[in-house]
Amino acid sequence: MTVDPNTRQPPTPEPVSQPDTALPPAHRSRKPLFIVAGAAVVAAVATILIIVFTTSGPSSVNGTLSLLCDMKCTKAAADGYDGYGDLSSGSQVTLVDETGQVVATTELRRTPGEETKIVEGMWVRTFTFTFTDVPSAERYGVHLGNTNRGTLWKSAEETERDGFSLTIGG
Repeated sequence: MTVDPNTRQPPTPEPVSQPDTALPPAHRSRKPLFIVAGAAVVAAVATILIIVFTTSGPSSVNGTLSLLCDMKCTKAAADGYDGYGDLSSGSQVTLVDETGQVVATTELRRTPGEETKIVEGMWVRTFTFTFTDVPSAERYGVHLGNTNRGTLWKSAEETERDGFSLTIGG
């Protein structure tokens, strides 16, 4: 059959849709995804904070040195007495980590006006020292004076709790 372009054609009937028994595609909510992502971020931040706060070392380490002399430990006597010339006010003290790496340095100090004391028949001259900005380590060692003197070692926990208390002489 030929169709004349000038004649009007009846409208083509639309196909009748059959009832669809299938459910429309489910739209998943993005809310659980955001909750999971948020929880992961919170867990990561908490982990980082725990690591930072549990592995940080003491910010400062204090110590004392008691120099024992069998005669009055005057500055002149202590500076030259029995080989203790390397232990006087201003002498360097080093703090090392478990690898032996120097992590801090300071100097021995006398409390101004402090007198040498007699304890159990020995003259005792006391010095103090403080290391600041101490980085974290598993253990610490303190060394003072000349190279013939050893290094005293303590765990990080002992160092933070007690500092260092050294006695030389006697």
